[in-house]
Amino acid sequence: MAHHHKPNRVVEGDSDRDHGRGMPRRPDEDKLERRTVRDREAAGLPGDAPESSDAAYRASHEEVDREAETGEIPTGDRTRRSRAPYPPTRYEE
Repeated sequence: MAHHHKPNRVVEGDSDRDHGRGMPRRPDEDKLERRTVRDREAAGLPGDAPESSDAAYRASHEEVDREAETGEIPTGDRTRRSRAPYPPTRYEE
């Protein structure tokens, strides 16, 4: 029967970049990027990273502001106190 023992270097990894005693001190950014791309492709997502959440948030707010200015979406003219407390209903009261 063959003995399957990995060398210590493979098991322990580089002490500066891989797991030795807990989290690595300096993660290997290139290795992390390659792994992220591989995992995204395995999940059926595009390999490139999505845009940051801050950029997406700003873009959506700019789009809403643009639509409100051009009249594509209605904006409320009344304050919360001047509106009815509940939306209109089709049921009789």
